[in-house]
Amino acid sequence: MLNKSVNFGILGLLVALSLTNSVQAQEHEHSPSTPAGMTNTMRQQMGDQRFITMMIHHDQKTLKMADLAIQKAKNPQIKALATQIKIDQTQEIEQLQALYKQLYGSEVPANTMNCMGMGQGMGQGMGQGMGGMMSLESLENSPNFDQEFVQRMSHHQQMSVNMASKAAENANVLQIRNLAQAIIKTQTAQIQQLQQLYPAKS
Repeated sequence: MLNKSVNFGILGLLVALSLTNSVQAQEHEHSPSTPAGMTNTMRQQMGDQRFITMMIHHDQKTLKMADLAIQKAKNPQIKALATQIKIDQTQEIEQLQALYKQLYGSEVPANTMNCMGMGQGMGQGMGQGMGGMMSLESLENSPNFDQEFVQRMSHHQQMSVNMASKAAENANVLQIRNLAQAIIKTQTAQIQQLQQLYPAKS
């Protein structure tokens, strides 16, 4: 009789554990971080779209910084480099916009930055909104504009390289991986040119 009671007790425990695991699995499937019905392909597509929109946003800030340098820099080499950066980034934005339209059949939405999670994942640390404007204002009013521009633009372009490196590795679409590789090449060269003008302090 005792053996039967022990056996029934063990059986009950196993059933309870099985039900608990089943409930936890269902909760995980329908949790906010893992939307029900979202496939890996859908997640990858969202990541590809996020990269394009974030990179456009980042490049638009680059253009504003370059415009300031063209206006305010004292060193003619900095003015020339800022002009080239502006040309390169304008072309890059056009390529990103065209690729977005080709892949997703529409223009890049103007409000995409907020709804796709700016400030998370690949975009961590990127200045935006009022913070981005204040950053540009402080650059404009810097007592040593040339050096400040070189340091900030070097950091800004390194963030682009970091984002592009992740896209080159993880993007689901070949065209995005190829464009990311081109961004890495162009902006790494720009960083090297900037740092030759004002080497980073040790």
